[in-house]
This record gives sequence, C-alpha cells and structure tokens, in this order.
Amino acid sequence: MASRFHNISVDIGADYNANVVAYANGSSTTALNLTSYSANAHVMKSYYHTQTAAVFNVWIVDATAGIVNLHLNSANTLTLSPGNYVYDVMVKDPTTAYNTRLYEGILTATAGVSR
Repeated sequence: MASRFHNISVDIGADYNANVVAYANGSSTTALNLTSYSANAHVMKSYYHTQTAAVFNVWIVDATAGIVNLHLNSANTLTLSPGNYVYDVMVKDPTTAYNTRLYEGILTATAGVSR
C-alpha cells in the first residue's frame, strides 16, 4: 500500500486535530480495516534529522471505516519553531507485524500573536 501525500498547516500554540482515512491497497474508495492495529505519527525537521520535533496523539476512531484521528495539543505545537517539517502516520498490523505508512507530507508551523 502506497502512502498518500498531504501537506498540513499547524498554528504554534494552538491545538491541531484532524481525521484521516486509511485506504486499502491504493484504492480511493475502499477503507483499510484497522481492527486491532496500532498507530503512531511523528514530526521531524527533515528526513535526515534523528530527533523528533513533536509526536501526534493518534487514535483509531473507527477501525472498520479506517478512520484515524491525529492530534497535536498546544503544548506540543509550542515546541515547534516557525517553518517546515516532515511528518508521517504509520500503522502496524498485529497479525503480520508489518508497518505501513498511511500518510506523509510537509507540516508547516506558523507563528501567531495571541496565545
């Protein structure tokens, strides 16, 4: 299954929350059944950095519909400096122990005035 590219924008000091859908084997309509799967998502300054800039809280909201929730709370977004980062969302199949990248892309952290 190939990952899907999706760029996102995050306001520093604010919460970020989004649902994404996992699709089966390149389909754009058939959801991947995520029953018993685990999921995680990380943000890094670049593909070549080894230190994580932020970690999403990830929940599988509806396993049979393939819906995954991504959340960065304001404490996590405050650790980011303005600029571009890379992120990805991974799931692990409990039966085969295979990891699959569902989504990846550029995360743009934007500064704000209000806190």
